[in-house]
Amino acid sequence: MTALKSNIVLAEILRHTLWGDSSPIKSDAFSSLSDGDWIEVHQLAVRQGIGAIAMDGIQRLELEIPRAIKMRFISSTDKIEKEYAKKRRIAKLLAETYAKVGIRMMILKGIGLSQLYPIANHRPSSDIDIYLCGEQQRGDKLLQTQYGVQIDKGRHHHTVFRIKNTLVENHYDFIEQHSRASSQAAERMLKEWHTNEEPLEAQIDGVTYLMPAPNMNALFLILHSGAHFAAENISIRHMLDWAFFLKTYGGKVDWKRIMNIGDEFGFRPFLDVMNTLCVEYLGMDRTLAPSLTYDRELIERAWNDSMQYKVKNIPNNFLYGWVYRIQRRYSNRWKQQLVYRDNGFGAIVRSAVTHLLPPSIIRKWR
Repeated sequence: MTALKSNIVLAEILRHTLWGDSSPIKSDAFSSLSDGDWIEVHQLAVRQGIGAIAMDGIQRLELEIPRAIKMRFISSTDKIEKEYAKKRRIAKLLAETYAKVGIRMMILKGIGLSQLYPIANHRPSSDIDIYLCGEQQRGDKLLQTQYGVQIDKGRHHHTVFRIKNTLVENHYDFIEQHSRASSQAAERMLKEWHTNEEPLEAQIDGVTYLMPAPNMNALFLILHSGAHFAAENISIRHMLDWAFFLKTYGGKVDWKRIMNIGDEFGFRPFLDVMNTLCVEYLGMDRTLAPSLTYDRELIERAWNDSMQYKVKNIPNNFLYGWVYRIQRRYSNRWKQQLVYRDNGFGAIVRSAVTHLLPPSIIRKWR
């Protein structure tokens, strides 16, 4: 099977299961697929972080697939479900621990967004992202002094620690803002919206979690996805997060305001691309999309780029690491132009300073 065909098969499964697409299934998408073809579909789904969601689609469409391949999908789904249950237990432990000293915990992405999916525990996440509403340092000190948790303070917009081998990022900033001036302005806006808009609440496992209010979350999610897109690439899971957010909360978002901000900061083209990808490839109702782009070549390029999604590690060597960063930035400049309005050279200089100086020094300059 060609990579193009596996993309078509996976997209066809998604659009006919997630949204109840009533249009005819493309018969040629599933006809005459060999065991090897289905292995490629499974590998693509796992790489995209949607192995369990693809399995749901296969079952709903009652597709006949080889037993060995079905067992692969079942194994992937079981792994995601177990990891999800573990993260929920850790999130509950953290929320209850903080609540005892009056600290409110907000969940960013992850478990919060999973509640918008048809089957919550089929959305995978690599870590737990939290925001303690201005009490980030007190929260870290609590874990450090009372429970002996080792806190890594060497990051630029969050601290990092592990509980029962689960990675937790405790944010003091919502987004990484130090390498671009527009990101600094966006971070100030996110904090202002957090202060002025009442956050949502969600009951999960008997615990009340805070979730970002719709306007703030719309801005946060598009900035977060845009940063991934510009730096490397985004996956189908990023698109689904956005699509299910639009389905649930899109009607409560001030899109005129968001799009004006997008025009000002430069991410409006990426917003349009994300909306269009969700409609054209994943079957989302176009009435949910606040804006679209009709640049077919651009959309196909963005989709093909996302199909190459793979988590890549920067070389653990100063020289090779910076060569890698510069090469990556150069090759991805077409994507950066869709997300940022900042001068590219200036962003490289700011990024270099950010990585060379300790985060504690950088934070004092904000």
